[in-house]
Amino acid sequence: MLTSDHRRTALALCLFAIVGVGLIWPPHQIAQATPEIITEPKQRLIRTAPGDTPFDVTRHTIALKEIRGGGPPKDGIPALLEPSFISPSEATSLRPQDMVLGVSIGGVSKAYPIRILNWHELVNDRIGSRPILVSW
Repeated sequence: MLTSDHRRTALALCLFAIVGVGLIWPPHQIAQATPEIITEPKQRLIRTAPGDTPFDVTRHTIALKEIRGGGPPKDGIPALLEPSFISPSEATSLRPQDMVLGVSIGGVSKAYPIRILNWHELVNDRIGSRPILVSW
């Protein structure tokens, strides 16, 4: 369980992230940057790997010759399914400058270190009886 100071810090980081995104990428600029949609004359599929479902690129905004494969395969980044938590005093591997993604629901707060989220990107968790998905 997080102390009230840690809870306030986690909530402040979340608020900063939400406000910061609004300042960097205001919605009125999104509407102005509508890319041209290209539609192929026939259905066009790109196979990512043998046995995988092909990706439909019949409608696209990026020239197909610019699309390159790479990165981990499908499901190559494992989600955290049943994360365990420790108290802030036990979190000796965290440094004061480490960032966390904080979630607070119904008076229960949890912090997910960005250093761990960089490797997993998704966390399936619960706060009380409520299931949540943390995405990074």
